[in-house]
Amino acid sequence: MKPSPTATGGGRPAASGLPDLRIVPSPALLLHEQCDPDRVDRLAKRLDAEGVLRNPPLVALLDTATGDAREYVVLDGANRVTALRRAGVPHQAVQIVAYDDPAVVLDVWAHLLQQDGVIVRGAAGFWREATPDAVRAGLHGGTFVCGLVTASGAWGAPAPDALGERVRTLAGIVATYKGRASIYRVGGDDFPALAREFGGAEALVLFPRLTKGDIRAIARLPVKLPTGISRHIVPLRALRVDVDLALLRGGEPTAAKQARLDELIRARMLEHRVRHYPEPTVLYDE
Repeated sequence: MKPSPTATGGGRPAASGLPDLRIVPSPALLLHEQCDPDRVDRLAKRLDAEGVLRNPPLVALLDTATGDAREYVVLDGANRVTALRRAGVPHQAVQIVAYDDPAVVLDVWAHLLQQDGVIVRGAAGFWREATPDAVRAGLHGGTFVCGLVTASGAWGAPAPDALGERVRTLAGIVATYKGRASIYRVGGDDFPALAREFGGAEALVLFPRLTKGDIRAIARLPVKLPTGISRHIVPLRALRVDVDLALLRGGEPTAAKQARLDELIRARMLEHRVRHYPEPTVLYDE
């Protein structure tokens, strides 16, 4: 497979319609969210044992105004990027997406918790009492940076003006329960319905919807979003690419490694091993 016309990082599919898979220097990848140290440790051990990167992280150009492909924001895959960096891997295999394409959707998770006492006690200074509807309206309108709904009431955390301070507040709130309560990422905001579906729950933490501009800006900030808040829905996601880590670890220049990756994909196409499933899919063994 010849490099796509967007080899500079535009994120458009190649002529074959396949995702844009690129080899980029590790330092060029900027995170917008924190990594999970425990997951990074487990992932580093698995990468070392298996010797392959199964699913390339999703990234987008950081600066679309200039089209400069020297820096990318990691949309999904902070733990993989961090694990490979810790291993001293100089290059990483990524999937570049056209972030400004409306088909690439930035959504938001909520956190369903099993213990509400942890967050209420630990983050008491953040909250103002409100109704569930007022919390949702405040998150939508920008007056609240976070919301908490329980069976006994609802609260909102006032939003600071500066983006960096909003991110810092979110990080502080999540830190009060991360590692102390079971966290389930959910897509809805109906606490009673979610509690019934999960067989019981004590609290639902709600977050505001960020913009793609926010995600790019956070990539340049020293403070990052807590993991499990931003959710990117990307059509044509590349999975099970299984890039040999020996390729990424080698001392060859970027272009040479890219040529080897292109040849790998071409060989799999000729062997009829590449499949595109356009229908939405639910996996039960992740």
